[in-house]
Amino acid sequence: MERRKILVIGMFDSIHLSRWLSQFKDQEIEFVLFPSKKFKYINFELSELFQSENVANFSVAKPYFYFKYLGFIDFILCFLFRKFKVDIKRILLRYCLSTNSFKYVHAIEIQGAGYLYASLPKTILDRNTLILTNYGSDILYFRNFPDHRIKISSVLSIAKLYSAECQRDYEIALSMGFVGKFLPCIPNAGGFTDHIFDLNVIPSEERNLIVAKCYGGIFGLGEIIIDALNIFLIDKPEVRIIIHSVTDDLLEKAVKFTRHFPNQVRMFTIRQKIQRSELLEYVSHARIYIGASKSDGISTSFLEAVCLGAYPIQTNSSCANEWLNLGFVGTLVDQNMLEISNVLNSIYSDPELNSKRLLNLNMSKKHLNFNSIKELALKFYEA
Repeated sequence: MERRKILVIGMFDSIHLSRWLSQFKDQEIEFVLFPSKKFKYINFELSELFQSENVANFSVAKPYFYFKYLGFIDFILCFLFRKFKVDIKRILLRYCLSTNSFKYVHAIEIQGAGYLYASLPKTILDRNTLILTNYGSDILYFRNFPDHRIKISSVLSIAKLYSAECQRDYEIALSMGFVGKFLPCIPNAGGFTDHIFDLNVIPSEERNLIVAKCYGGIFGLGEIIIDALNIFLIDKPEVRIIIHSVTDDLLEKAVKFTRHFPNQVRMFTIRQKIQRSELLEYVSHARIYIGASKSDGISTSFLEAVCLGAYPIQTNSSCANEWLNLGFVGTLVDQNMLEISNVLNSIYSDPELNSKRLLNLNMSKKHLNFNSIKELALKFYEA
């Protein structure tokens, strides 16, 4: 069979991109990767793909080439050329597509990769078959802004194939002008190996840890999680808390929280990131996971929680409801501090929590295992 050559435009510092590509290591595919946004560091797992020997080949698009400090060079280049109002990534991507032939161009994430690709001349766009992958809030949130709505529709109009991790987003894509073919609706970071499921062994009643993703910025609502936990911890000295992904805008609030409960709360910021393996270990010991945002897809953290036995509490701004409809167990809440606080109290003392943990584990093995998701992912690059 002829070796397929795929150009993937995506974020080089994204664990989701790394996990997506890892599914194809044993396939006869030549992956050429182009960075959609400026970055300082290449994700560790992506760096391993570049350096290791697999059946598939992973390389950086020319005139880029892989080396340890590529991120710093890219960051500086983008900064310097932006001062002169020159879109260096557009120039380099145009060069890449003008000097190569690809079976598919896969733009992973719309606001970066999608917009960048759609800005190229029509002569280049007409030569290529575009696969467009929608990340969590790419359509749901940004469609509310007129400038973004125009750009999103423009990308959708040239895409031949479209993928998302929520049925919600397929419906939105149709309403915004997509007329191509839908690809399978699967998590955009792939499935989970047996190793993850093997970590889920501690009964819920033996867990006294809560893990919460406390980011702010455009989408995050970490502030209401911290406020809810402040109330929850008042009379629970036995409970331990991990808050992670704390962004700069919430740092002062988070520090005050940790100082108020110095022996109960541990914090990880986006600048002092926790390794994914360490975070998964914490979640496998957690009774509850909490996530709150203004807009989201499934939320990969939600999926990790159900796989590892932490009961998920997630705001209804996500599409986690699609997984609850499938049979998983969790609680969706409004973007409201008091509701999160009340749900926390009721769930933490729920005598049925362990049976719910086991139900989520069995459902995860059925619907989220690596091989099942991979089988669907392979359809993306079929002839």
